[in-house]
Amino acid sequence: MRPAARPRTSAASRSRDTRGHQVGRGVGRWLSGDRGAASVELAVAFPVVLLLVMTLIQAALWFYARSVALGAAQEGAREGRVQPVSLARAESAAEGFLDQTAQDLLTGRDVLVTGSPTTIEVTVTGTSLSLFPGLSGWSVTQTAVGPVERTDP
Repeated sequence: MRPAARPRTSAASRSRDTRGHQVGRGVGRWLSGDRGAASVELAVAFPVVLLLVMTLIQAALWFYARSVALGAAQEGAREGRVQPVSLARAESAAEGFLDQTAQDLLTGRDVLVTGSPTTIEVTVTGTSLSLFPGLSGWSVTQTAVGPVERTDP
């Protein structure tokens, strides 16, 4: 016995999907309208994602610069409040801390030390490092205040 021959189907009787496109042979032609769509979507989305990531890194650099500036201000206040009180020693300690830890991170930095008979205040200002060419970093200002040590007889 011979195997039964498959009946031939005409183009009109082939199955169609919900949009009326032929299923099977015509899939390549059906997808040809979407060719390159992923590349265009990537070309549009990638710069936006890259800008967001760079902004997050810039914010992290700013927070780190703030932390270093606060550490320098606290170090200056800690050194300056010890007897005998010395504003120059406080400024030197803050500058030394910045030289060791904030080499390029904090640019245009300035240390301002003020004091009264009961307190000493150290303010560190500067600009954080910038990842964006042509733009300056974000401003940083941190202050530490401490009481002056007193010796009671």
